Amino acid sequence: MQRWTNPVYPHNFPDPQIVRTEDGWLAIATNGPGGNVQALTSQDLVSWQPAPDALPTLPSWTRPGRVWAPEIIEVDGRWVMYYTTPGPDSRLQCVSTATADRPEGPYTDVRSGPLVFESAVGGSIDASPFRDQDGSLWLLWKNDGNAVGVDTWISLQQLSADGTELVGQPRRVVKQDREWEGTLVEGPCLWRVDGSYHLFYSGNGFASPDYAVGHAVADSLTGPWTKDPEPLLVGNDVAAGPGHCSLFADGDRVWMVYHAWMPGAVGTRDPGRTMWLSQVHFDGAAVRVDEPRLENTLVPAPR
Repeated sequence: MQRWTNPVYPHNFPDPQIVRTEDGWLAIATNGPGGNVQALTSQDLVSWQPAPDALPTLPSWTRPGRVWAPEIIEVDGRWVMYYTTPGPDSRLQCVSTATADRPEGPYTDVRSGPLVFESAVGGSIDASPFRDQDGSLWLLWKNDGNAVGVDTWISLQQLSADGTELVGQPRRVVKQDREWEGTLVEGPCLWRVDGSYHLFYSGNGFASPDYAVGHAVADSLTGPWTKDPEPLLVGNDVAAGPGHCSLFADGDRVWMVYHAWMPGAVGTRDPGRTMWLSQVHFDGAAVRVDEPRLENTLVPAPR
């Protein structure tokens, strides 16, 4: 048994995603001192080094300063990024795409406008790609209804074979309807295990200690989706407001990466929302996530 410590990156790195690369591991996150899309690299998942901005240039129809929640996926040897950015001539956010030959980028967005922009319901944020067992590609996102006082829905829609366009019509998956979720759900992530589709999402305000990760399950992408009554991952005496997670596999283990505030420092910029890891355990339709821990000795260190 080896010891490793959370947070694995003790600086502001909100809305993180981790992917395996040929050289080790890559993490990307919301804009910050590291650029439009902050990036880190690691050999062991617990020691991280800053990398160049993965999206150094934005298209002319948007503007910097609010580039949020990037996620990437490999499609036929090319990498596609989905990211949130200000909509054209709007205070609302939208989703766009960028592509690169390497997972770390640099990514280039050549679109003439957004991929998703639900301006009538607050805009669109927090896009997350998913590849199903048959190879089809799908995109999750939420309408930013809490920005304009309407419901927030997590939606799901099929993507084109190259991952850069939407196909068909969106399907509504879940909205805020649990007390713990407050006025919103956001930050979706989809994972398939043994024929079950597991949706992970966050609820409540990101700048609240009550921010948490929820879970819903379905037998097919078309639903119906059944939510757990209570959140799956909540704050404790070492981490406040954990959320906006994504999942990744390391051998036979599945990990959740998420951000969390330090207790007593919710909403502050220093250190801000730091990057944490917890192991995910599946048992049929049920899921358990290890609580946030500073010192981790129950499993070998991530490799």
